[in-house]
Amino acid sequence: MSRGPVWAAAGIILAAALAAGWGGMESRGPVLWQVSPEPGATLMLRKVPIEALLSEAYAGYGTLYIDGRPLISGLPAPYLSALPQPPLTTGPHSLRVDVLMPGRSFSYTWHVTVAKSAQTAVGPYDAATYEALAAVNGIRAMAGVRPWRLSVSLEGASRAHSRYFYDNLRRYGTLTDAVHNETPGWPLYTGRTPWARDVAFGYNGDGDSEVMAFGVGTAQAVSLWLDSIYHRFGLIDPGLTSMGFGIAGRASRSDDLPVTTLNAGWESRAEVPDARAIVWPVPGQSGIPRAFEAGEIPDPLANFPGAKYPAGYPVTVSFFGTGVKALDVTAAALTENGRAVPYHLLTPKVDKNPQELGMSAAILPVRPLAKGAQYEARFSGRYRDGHGWHRFAVKTAFTAATN
Repeated sequence: MSRGPVWAAAGIILAAALAAGWGGMESRGPVLWQVSPEPGATLMLRKVPIEALLSEAYAGYGTLYIDGRPLISGLPAPYLSALPQPPLTTGPHSLRVDVLMPGRSFSYTWHVTVAKSAQTAVGPYDAATYEALAAVNGIRAMAGVRPWRLSVSLEGASRAHSRYFYDNLRRYGTLTDAVHNETPGWPLYTGRTPWARDVAFGYNGDGDSEVMAFGVGTAQAVSLWLDSIYHRFGLIDPGLTSMGFGIAGRASRSDDLPVTTLNAGWESRAEVPDARAIVWPVPGQSGIPRAFEAGEIPDPLANFPGAKYPAGYPVTVSFFGTGVKALDVTAAALTENGRAVPYHLLTPKVDKNPQELGMSAAILPVRPLAKGAQYEARFSGRYRDGHGWHRFAVKTAFTAATN
């Protein structure tokens, strides 16, 4: 991908994927399942939700404490949540949850530190965030998965990284997936990795996803992510449950472009152990974009020597589920009105970046789709979960856009 003037071109997308960090949510005994912010975190936000989630089998009433002072009491379990008033001061803090249940009581204490450079609050969600949420939830509804909710912590992390990247644009040099990382000492630094930033703003789930786009507005960014390969999975994964969104810059100069960041939170309990196959485009979908342009990092076509852009719209099948450990695609096909269409088949065995692809496969047409044509795509093979190997055969039919 070239540099300089191309900065402002639509379609520059940056590598995404379920990023580091799977240690957030964990059992803390038979009663308590999760606390937030994460124990031991250094927070970049002073007004961050204090939360405790109890195992669903337990009922009772709870009290949250900050430095020995009750924050809120008498809340019914299993979910306890409150915002500190006034916001937390900088420095170390002791947090505690007490739960009173019939015949027994439970208490858990953890510690966090608020950084000196922490901001007071994220502020209200803005129009761009609501626009992104509506766009993504429309996609998730079509895929048959639950909608996202907004998260103050993920909102703070997303806004902070967009501002950081925008302010340090010229320091990055060559664009790679390293744009998801931050460098200590650079202005507006809040955490080296997406996971570190999410934790710094108070998030405490099982994992996270970060996607970025450049040179486009909110709606266009969501479309670019959906119409790619690796970034698509970060929108339709059933285990992703919450999000935040940030945009910085307004393209006021030729080298000055909008930077968009969307951080999503992943929860293991939202993603069932057994496989759930999701194919995109969904069956019967129409108006599918005809072309897939260069710009996604990692570059899917780099796996196929001699492949060129523009290619055709990618068709994907994904097997989501915490128990899914392997995917073997043994056959695939793409037809236009019954005629075979040449394509590249991207699978975990072929991909140079299998961690980005996960348990997914993609049919990538060699050339853009024909205007208004009807297509059918098929995948078959087997996947392995905790119950062994299972055969699958999935298909989808869709219609290309007329422009």
